[in-house]
Amino acid sequence: MNYKHAYHAGNFADVAKHILLVQLLNQMSTKGKPYYALDAYGGRGLYSLSSEEARKTGEAKAGVQKILDADISEAPDAVRQYVEDIKQARQTYDRHVYPGSPWWIANHVQQNPEIEIRAEAFEFKNAEYDALNYQLYQLPIGIHNRDAFEGIPAVIPPVERRGVILIDPPYEQEHKDFTRLIELLVATMTKWPQGVYALWFPIKNIEAVELFYKKMKRTGIRKQLLCELNIYPNDVAVGLNGTGMLIINPPWKFDQHAREILNFIQPLMRPEDAPELPQSQAVSVRWLVGE
Repeated sequence: MNYKHAYHAGNFADVAKHILLVQLLNQMSTKGKPYYALDAYGGRGLYSLSSEEARKTGEAKAGVQKILDADISEAPDAVRQYVEDIKQARQTYDRHVYPGSPWWIANHVQQNPEIEIRAEAFEFKNAEYDALNYQLYQLPIGIHNRDAFEGIPAVIPPVERRGVILIDPPYEQEHKDFTRLIELLVATMTKWPQGVYALWFPIKNIEAVELFYKKMKRTGIRKQLLCELNIYPNDVAVGLNGTGMLIINPPWKFDQHAREILNFIQPLMRPEDAPELPQSQAVSVRWLVGE
């Protein structure tokens, strides 16, 4: 995948990832107790869907635009909140903006001032960090020019004791990246076993994904929830067949909410030229490892 997320901002994978993030943050805030929220790969923070990169791929038209144009009156709460928050972002910035993950975290902090949430975002690439720092400097989130593999182990366990870490790297070399991420998760779980970890991953090389699942099972880490949304069958050669999130230690009943969210958005995200998938292949929310 091209590292520059500007080419992919607002695509179906972003839609699924950010709505699940909204749901996760909402449930983290239910207890009203302090917690820590970290986006380990912050990117630019805000993306213009009118940019040359976004117009070149047109991925947002088949992603976020489908949600914005849909009837969401019967949608899960997180879907409706996602749409309202995008409208808010476009009123604040401009009508072509699409917010990245750090904005969603910072926006949640702003919307819940009664809860003590300490939010941070890391970005290692200098140009991306400069853009992130410039665009979100007024929001309640700390911005750091830092590598996730060094930074995450250094900041855990947080003083708040509770927290969630979003990990969504670019996956430039899938087999190698999955291996490094597994090692990172094992190390972080050793230091902070009660943390909530949300790892986004692309579903395009099914062999790499299935090997990732097998290796995660062998780690001994409990409470591993898989959330998958597919828009093309695995045997169709396209840029991205589906999107997934592995969530360790998800809040109670998060799996039920995730299933409702993905079942609602999958038909909207499926391209017109894609064959209709059996429901079991289109959406899968299951425990890779239970309690």
